[in-house]
Amino acid sequence: MIESFNNHFKKILFNLSDQRSDFVLGLSGGADSTALLYLLKIFKTNNPDLNINVYPVIIDHGLRPYSTLEAVNVKNLAIKLGFEPVIKIIHDKQPTGNIQNWARVQRRKLLHESAVYFSADLLLAHHFDDQVETIYMRLLKGSGIDGLVGIKEVNFWNGIFIVRPLLIFKKAQLKEYISKNFINYFEDPSNKSFKYERVRTRETLMMIKKNIWPKVACNLNRLSVLNKKLLELINPCFMKWIEENVLIDKRGAIKINLKNLKLLFYKSNQVSIKILGKIIQMVGGKEYSPKKKKTLNLIQAIFKINFKSKSLGNVNVYLEENFILFIRERRNLCFNMKIIKNKYYVFDGRFLLFSNVSGTLVQNTKNYFDTYDKKSIFVKYKDQINNSLPIIKTLEGESVSPHLNIMKGIAFKKEIIKEGSFGLYLINKLLV
Repeated sequence: MIESFNNHFKKILFNLSDQRSDFVLGLSGGADSTALLYLLKIFKTNNPDLNINVYPVIIDHGLRPYSTLEAVNVKNLAIKLGFEPVIKIIHDKQPTGNIQNWARVQRRKLLHESAVYFSADLLLAHHFDDQVETIYMRLLKGSGIDGLVGIKEVNFWNGIFIVRPLLIFKKAQLKEYISKNFINYFEDPSNKSFKYERVRTRETLMMIKKNIWPKVACNLNRLSVLNKKLLELINPCFMKWIEENVLIDKRGAIKINLKNLKLLFYKSNQVSIKILGKIIQMVGGKEYSPKKKKTLNLIQAIFKINFKSKSLGNVNVYLEENFILFIRERRNLCFNMKIIKNKYYVFDGRFLLFSNVSGTLVQNTKNYFDTYDKKSIFVKYKDQINNSLPIIKTLEGESVSPHLNIMKGIAFKKEIIKEGSFGLYLINKLLV
């Protein structure tokens, strides 16, 4: 298994870029993430020329009486292997329902913050069985092609890469590796609780495999592979339409050709829903696109003769001439962030932020940015757009406005640093 992992992880690193060598590892202490920790240790030892840095981050969610003790024990295990782990505690109040989803969201939030702090990408220990379970759950919920791709091995999200190098390995392989090497790990009791959907799904798939469909796991994984190939064929057409009909402003606003959207809608309402959903997600700084039904309702409202404006997902939608404009609402903006120089941050889920001065983010209430040309369709809304962006108030009280640019897929850190003392780089989610 060690050789297979080494070869596979090398391919992933090569495809990412030789400049991206720092990773945060989401370390729960369970069998999967502990196996990944050991494999990474061996990989680093066998490949010193690659200069890989791994920062294990342990999330103490506080859901069990002994979670803090477990976190400390996991930390000590990582220290013995030569890593420098940190424990992050979830401080937000626990909800009364859907605890597992709340914990997942909080965990992802803290891991993302850690990755941004270390200017690193994120390693997670999802494996083959997780992929199969995900595909099955999404099938039951009626997911489309995108959803049935399942868990992506490499996913660009909010300014970082999320990398899952264990997706080609089955749970049994990981447990066998751990057993043969006498590796200790911690078993989360929630993994056996039937009140959680994934646990019920796991049990259902075992019964299906035993009684009805012996190759269910392989076939569901095959479905994921086929959907991925189908998307690879469709996406060039999808991207070509976006390039010809969607204009992205570096301040975070977007305009789209109304006439051509109508033509596309009557050919394929699903593609139209996907495009507008991605636009709402991007402009509104959301983790996910809005639900398809809400997006469809928005499109149908736009097509009405008397349409003027509507809002969805932190985005105001306007109709000007033959263009639909998508502009960030002024509410739910996250100013007053403390900025440490030479660190990466994500502002409002929309921009990757880098500064070589320290200070506090404050709202841009004055016109600190380049003004729009009078002929620009956005000029009518320039105050709303500019007010949704931050400036930095330095420790000395100086106001610093950012250099603005758009991340075209993958942004390399060295290029970002060259561009100015404070930069906001719009994360183009239409390319993901």
